[in-house]
Amino acid sequence: MSNLTADCLYEIFQHLKDNTESLHSCILVNRIWCATSVPFLWRNPFKPMVSFYSKEKYSVGMFCTLFSCLDKETKEFLSLCNINSTDLTLIQKKIFFNKPLFMYPKYCRYLDLKKLNIIIRHQFRDEVRINLVKQEFLKMLLSKSCSIKNIIIQEDDHQYPISNFSGAEISLSNLVELQCDSCIDSLFYYELARSCKNIQRLQIIYCRSDNLGLSSLIKVQRSLKYLRCEAYDKLGGFHEIGKALSKYQSKSLLELELIEDTCIPIEFISSFINLKKLKIDIYGECLNSNELYFLEKAKLQKLEYLSTEMELPRLNVITNLVKNTMGNLYHIYLGSFVPEESYQYIDSYHKAVSTHCPNLHYVSTFIYEDIDNIDKKNLSFGLEDLIKSCKKLKGIIFNGIRMESEGFDLFNMIKRFAPINLCDIKIVGNCELKSAFLEWFLEFWRSRDPLTPLTLSISESVYELSEDLETVKDKFKEKGVLKDYKVLDVVEDFEIDY
Repeated sequence: MSNLTADCLYEIFQHLKDNTESLHSCILVNRIWCATSVPFLWRNPFKPMVSFYSKEKYSVGMFCTLFSCLDKETKEFLSLCNINSTDLTLIQKKIFFNKPLFMYPKYCRYLDLKKLNIIIRHQFRDEVRINLVKQEFLKMLLSKSCSIKNIIIQEDDHQYPISNFSGAEISLSNLVELQCDSCIDSLFYYELARSCKNIQRLQIIYCRSDNLGLSSLIKVQRSLKYLRCEAYDKLGGFHEIGKALSKYQSKSLLELELIEDTCIPIEFISSFINLKKLKIDIYGECLNSNELYFLEKAKLQKLEYLSTEMELPRLNVITNLVKNTMGNLYHIYLGSFVPEESYQYIDSYHKAVSTHCPNLHYVSTFIYEDIDNIDKKNLSFGLEDLIKSCKKLKGIIFNGIRMESEGFDLFNMIKRFAPINLCDIKIVGNCELKSAFLEWFLEFWRSRDPLTPLTLSISESVYELSEDLETVKDKFKEKGVLKDYKVLDVVEDFEIDY
């Protein structure tokens, strides 16, 4: 292995580019291994190797390495500003002034200004020296790297005119991902827009108010594909950002995530005609009647992934959203809170999913067993038809709004109609499961050919209302029927890569 050529090592290290610990070990093998692995290791120097260093050692090491890469003139300038080695240990001084083995900044593709700030603050306390060093480090990183792909910037960092630094026009022209704050001065975004026109992923982590500079940056992008907005303490509307997205990115946007509040007006969602992923996590009464109307009428025909977390009864809105798709949905998640008032919409929701989602892999469903209902066939409110129709299901969440049969009707339904790919079941709600019914169901599952080990999750409330489930769980884990068994505080979405 140690005699492999650099070309072979390059191909191997491509698969280790996100594994900093392994790459760190590779640099210790020999010269060729070191020279080949360093560019991968330094693609994202702000990703610390926790298993190797404490946070303090990581910060000191990063500071000394970056300082050693500064040119002679910059070091002399900083020395005149009383920034030198007087506060460092002897070991740190050696690294501080030694010529580095590599010009590490040229390999940098990720720039995290927040972590860079932490690294420098480990060395200095006064703001003047911190800002001077940070500015020189940024100049070096932007001038030496030919291609910065990802930038994370926070509100306090807009004072650094990074787009005006020497070499920034080239290095920032390849920027594809930006994580930022809507409270950053508009001028910063106007300047950034001159160089950055290839951003594909935009995350507005603190989306508090409209920002004309940010909307201008959105307008000039050639193909914005992903947008995530997190709105906390919203100070105003986001009409300008919404208009920029609707007019200039309506065909390119594929993924939209709105967290905590409507960071862009809901009315603009319909304009994203190629949207494949929609995630809306909004708590409390944040959506008014007009916004619900626009969401309900949105026609997202290419939608594949739908995830919502909304406290108030919204099942009728989601049902109409599902009806307006064209059969591409493979994931529907309806959050962790399901009010009992939703029962009146359960049947129409299940029917919509059965009719419009033939390719579904993961879905949230509802159990409402009404013992006062004479027609036993309708106890599941269309759930049976859903399970029979969606033949590609791998995971189902059963929200037990009411389950009178203590699990028997549910397990019997799964036993009769579950598709062969089903391997992940979640049961949540204020309902009881009889251990005898669970054991009966798992015995059936063991007899399936081929046997697909099952991951079974139940909410804490179900667990507390039930008895002897642990004994059943242990028995069937030993037999290989249960792959995993979880008791959840809160229902979780399925862990899948999109």
